[in-house]
Amino acid sequence: MPHKLLITGALGQLGSAVMKLLRSDYEILTTDINDPAEVVNKDNYLELDITDVEKIRMVIKRFDPDVLLNLAAYTDVDGCENNPDLAQQINFQGVANLIQEFHGLFVQISTDYVFDGKNGPYAEDEEINPINVYGKTKSMSEQIVAGSKNPWVILRTNVLYDSYSGTGASFINWIRNSLNKGESIHVVVDQWNNPIWTKHMAEIIHKILFDSLTGLYHCGGRDYVNRFEFANKVADIFGLDKTLIKPISTTELNQTAPRPSYGGLVTDKVERITNLSMHTLDESLTALKRRMGS
Repeated sequence: MPHKLLITGALGQLGSAVMKLLRSDYEILTTDINDPAEVVNKDNYLELDITDVEKIRMVIKRFDPDVLLNLAAYTDVDGCENNPDLAQQINFQGVANLIQEFHGLFVQISTDYVFDGKNGPYAEDEEINPINVYGKTKSMSEQIVAGSKNPWVILRTNVLYDSYSGTGASFINWIRNSLNKGESIHVVVDQWNNPIWTKHMAEIIHKILFDSLTGLYHCGGRDYVNRFEFANKVADIFGLDKTLIKPISTTELNQTAPRPSYGGLVTDKVERITNLSMHTLDESLTALKRRMGS
């Protein structure tokens, strides 16, 4: 089992969950593009922009990690569509920079958006066909990881969720905050996935590292739902007024980037290899509510 873990893009929802679970087993250096005030232990944190090769080289030389877990990405799907050069610079060239400078186990987080969403959920051996810039840049990053001389793991996931307050990207927080205020919200009814709690995603990462596994794995929850159903489930578990949740179609949303309709991921392989079971939304949301004390 490796001992020194470098995490890029560590200040998001998944980074927070990984840190909570792995900090007792690994010496961890967390990095992100910003140097925010909320970083409690500055000794274990460095500011790092993965498009800066010199800074990458300095950080890797200083820390000398066994494993690099890359959580850094430009994940704003419409932002990627509007800024394709920036998306490529971060999601592809940034990964290429890390691969160039690091020689050890490289763990890359990817997405079901590498598929076109015509007939998901998808298994690992199905053909990729991204339909937006985000998916294309993430598929390019997969190729450079898999083609490198490093031992590697690619973990495709979809609709990661948590109640982490350090990000504006929390679906759970958006639903809860809006309904608690009595605000009506519109949630898309024709985009399907199998959402996974970041805590359970972190458990998969921990198991893969502990067992020294390599390869491509699909990660997701047990339930295959559309976003409207997901939002209603959140309202049910947290005791909120789900009549405030209104269905809307992808077409009506008029989003910049095209979205896969039937995404999601088949998790048979990762369950078989790790001996972990994926969780239902009821199980995960109930445990999340308990953790939040609400």
